[in-house]
Amino acid sequence: MVSKKVFLLLLFCFSFTICCAFSFEIPIGNTPIERNVEKSKDDASGGILFVDMEKVFNSHPMTQMYKKEIKEFANTRKNVIEGMVQELHSLENQAQNINLKFVQAQSENNEQFINELSKQFEDIKSLIGEQKLKIIDLSSRTKNEIALMEEKNTASVLKNIELLLKEVSKKQNVDVVLDKQSVLTGKGKDVTDEIIKMAKDR
Repeated sequence: MVSKKVFLLLLFCFSFTICCAFSFEIPIGNTPIERNVEKSKDDASGGILFVDMEKVFNSHPMTQMYKKEIKEFANTRKNVIEGMVQELHSLENQAQNINLKFVQAQSENNEQFINELSKQFEDIKSLIGEQKLKIIDLSSRTKNEIALMEEKNTASVLKNIELLLKEVSKKQNVDVVLDKQSVLTGKGKDVTDEIIKMAKDR
């Protein structure tokens, strides 16, 4: 889920762009928007549209698709890490068995066997250390990769929502789009469901 700060920042930038376009008659992207000087005084929306950004974001088909992709990626990595943990446990069991044999060899004063077991134990100990580092490294990289995927996917969804908001604001000839959950006013039209429908129809 994207924080409200991200939503509010997007809406502020979008509203500022729309206001500038209406004031100075400059194009937004490749689509020119002309100021409607003869805007009706009886306009019920008062030139304001409301949208529940959190609801739109969570209902967007791209959001659902990205969530599925991230879940599949996370599950794949989880299985790999679990396999590595099992290998680590196997090495630790081997180390315990060697240690038991070492204790027995000491009780029997078998110097040659003690030396062999000491070398085996050091080798296993080294492998255990390497395996632990591999698990820590892959876990850390997985966490970072998922965070980057979420950031990239969030930006893609918000960009698409921004385009839909521009289309609706142009069609309804309004100056400002505000987050429904952040502002209270007596006038304004809620276009949340309209934006969700547009996103799902495309």
